[in-house]
Amino acid sequence: MDEKQNKQNHSGQTEKKPSRKPYYKKRYKPQPAKKKFWNADKIVSLSAMAIALFTLVVLLYQSHILDKQYELTVKQQKASVLPYLQFIDESGDDVFSINIKNKGLGPAFIKGLYIKERDSTFLHFNLKMFYDNKNTDTVYSWNSASIVEGIVLSPGEKMELFSARGGSLGLGPVKEFFYNYFSMNNNMFFIEYESVFGDAWISTTFLQNMTKEEFGDFEVYYDLVE
Repeated sequence: MDEKQNKQNHSGQTEKKPSRKPYYKKRYKPQPAKKKFWNADKIVSLSAMAIALFTLVVLLYQSHILDKQYELTVKQQKASVLPYLQFIDESGDDVFSINIKNKGLGPAFIKGLYIKERDSTFLHFNLKMFYDNKNTDTVYSWNSASIVEGIVLSPGEKMELFSARGGSLGLGPVKEFFYNYFSMNNNMFFIEYESVFGDAWISTTFLQNMTKEEFGDFEVYYDLVE
């Protein structure tokens, strides 16, 4: 009977169903949506910046072109009225003269006549007086014009600075004296003049014509050359 009871107990144990683990349903957690780098606001902003930058480049380029056109226009205007003074010495058996002529296209506004001797520059206004200060012989027939600031030479106009027709020893001493200022040595005459635009120029007896800036600064003495 005990054996029978044991079988019943054993069968009861085998028929017992195993317990199941409780089932927990996983809840779905939505992932936050990734923000896109490009959106409508950024596209509009970048487009506006690109348009503004392009507009700035165009404006700068147009400004550069206008500046170049203005410079070219000014150069053309200056060239159309550019004066060009030149010293001319004329010599013959019985006459010797020193002249200046405007071979340019515009009027020349004379600022002054200068005499350069070695390293000194003197402001002078009359070559006859200059000759008399340096020489003792007499020039019986002469003509001389004073050069002062404000004289205007029109295009093609010629002005006689000094002329002589004989002297106590003939024209020899006169020619020899003035040729010393035309012979590319340390002595020379030069005239400072300006265009209608105020550009300053220098014309020398060495047939040089240059801007005052190219010629360089010079210290001027106002005493008579002895």
